[in-house]
Parts: sequence; C-alpha cells; structure tokens
Amino acid sequence: MEESILILKARFKSNSLSLYGILLLIFNRNHDLDSYNAVVSTYSSIYDLEPHQGWEKFEESILDIKWKGSYNNSMSGSLMEHLNSIAGDERLKNQLYEHLSNYDYDNAEVMIYDTVNRIIHDKNLIIEIGIQEASPEEFRETKEKRTKAQPAAADKSPVEDGSAILPVEPILSPVKGKPLYELKIGDKIMARIVPNSDRANYFIDLLDLRTDSGFKPIPCEIIDIKSAGKNSPVEILSQIGPGIYGRCTEEEKQVKLRIYDPLNDGPQVTRVDGKKLLARQGAQDASQKEVRPKTTYLIIILFAVILVIFILLLLLAFF
Repeated sequence: MEESILILKARFKSNSLSLYGILLLIFNRNHDLDSYNAVVSTYSSIYDLEPHQGWEKFEESILDIKWKGSYNNSMSGSLMEHLNSIAGDERLKNQLYEHLSNYDYDNAEVMIYDTVNRIIHDKNLIIEIGIQEASPEEFRETKEKRTKAQPAAADKSPVEDGSAILPVEPILSPVKGKPLYELKIGDKIMARIVPNSDRANYFIDLLDLRTDSGFKPIPCEIIDIKSAGKNSPVEILSQIGPGIYGRCTEEEKQVKLRIYDPLNDGPQVTRVDGKKLLARQGAQDASQKEVRPKTTYLIIILFAVILVIFILLLLLAFF
C-alpha cells in the first residue's frame, strides 16, 4: 500500500501571558517533514480553531494571520526555528513520525509541548493536538481545489457593471475603533466621500452629505479587502448604497477605524432618491439665474462710470 501523508495540527494558549498560537506539520510519504508553519499571537480568536478541523483550515488561518500582521513576530520566528530543528534532527523527526503513525497522542503532545514551552515558558501552558492522515491523491486534490478557487474569487468583481466607485476616507477611532487587521468582509465602517471630482460631489449632494461645516460620514459595508503583502498598503472596497461603492487605501495596519453604530449614526443607504437632488439643483439654478442679471447690471454701471470719468478727463485736458 502507498504510504499516507501524516499531518499534525495543534493549538496552544498561555492564559498568564495572554499568548495563543497554532501550528501545522506535514510529513510526506517518505517520512520527511515536508512543510511546517506556526504563528503566535496575543489575539485569543486564533485559539478558536479546533484540532479536529482539516489541515487546510490551519494552513489558511496561519497564512491569513501572517498576511494581516496580527501576530508576535519574535515568538513566531523562534517557534519556526525550533520546528526547523526537528526537521533537521533525524532522531527527533523519526520519533515524532512514529508517534503520529501510531496515533500516539500523549507522546506526540509531549514533544510539541516541550517545543512550544521553550518559547513561551509557562508551566500552565495548554496544548491540544490533532492527527490527520491523507492519501497523496486526497492531499493533492485539496491543494488543487484551493488553487483553483482563489483565482476564480479574485476574477469575479463584487461591483456590478455601471456602478460608481468613489474615493472615501475612513473615520478613525483610536479608542473604540476596530484595528484594520481585524476587519473582515461584512463589517460596516464610517467613512466620508472625498470631494475631489464632479462625480464625487454629485453623489455627496445626492446623498445629502454636504453641510455648512464640511461633509457628513456615511456607513459603508466592507465587501473586499486586498493587500499585495504584509508590508503593502491595504485596499478596502465597501458598498455605500445600491450601485454606489467606496474605495480607500490604508498603509498603517495598526490604525483603528470607527465601526457603524445604528443608534448614533442613523440608517444605512438602502435606496437612492434623485428627486431631492433635482429639486435642490433646480433651486440652485434659479438662484444663479437671479444672481446673473444683478452681476450684469453692476458691470454695465461700472463701465458707464468709467466712461464718464474718461470723458471728463478729456474735457479738462482741452480747457
């Protein structure tokens, strides 16, 4: 029979140090530690991933946490070094593989506990592990499904054809806001439309966001979050209303954004009514028509005064 791929999944936490983490080790069918990854964070949500869940969930979570930058870089790096030492030590590697192949949870957990505790140093460290076995075909198919699904999701734009995408500026809230790296699709933030074009100003008036002192913020539901890498800016695409979207770019991932509060911020935009804007534009046009004749008359009067003064100067020059 063909050798199976053996996978170790683990989660751990240190309540006294408020540290949490997950790790993933994959042994190929040649008994080599083919790949391994781990992350340590101060965010307890990382511990929500349970060991019985599939290895692909652990892999996706670790990559996602590292992409967002919401982890302890020093401890994660140190843990990766210790895992690398296991991969390079034939005795330790074979010992761990034997525990996994025999489904010896106790001894496998002891080995991982010792490895993690060298970094965290907590006698009350809690560790839970899971052992998963997969055939090379199953493992390859799972990889291929994920690879195919990612481009498909990226190619499909969440914005309908003909929609307006406006530049927006998120409202910051250093105390009660939500960190940028914790934002997820479906969150609703408060932002202002940037009035840098006629089109942007059109929608500011359409949504009645213009005030004497500036521009009112508006609720925006996040529908997409992108970044080229850990140190690259984050681009947020949000929906303001039907056919109206906002886009902004943030370089500082530690910044906290103000989350929409229905009680204080009012209702979201559920429909766009152009009648109010047309009525307001009509009033503005009428007002401008009243102003234009007055301006014309003033110019004529000034011209007449200048002409009279010029004639008087000529007469004085001759007499």
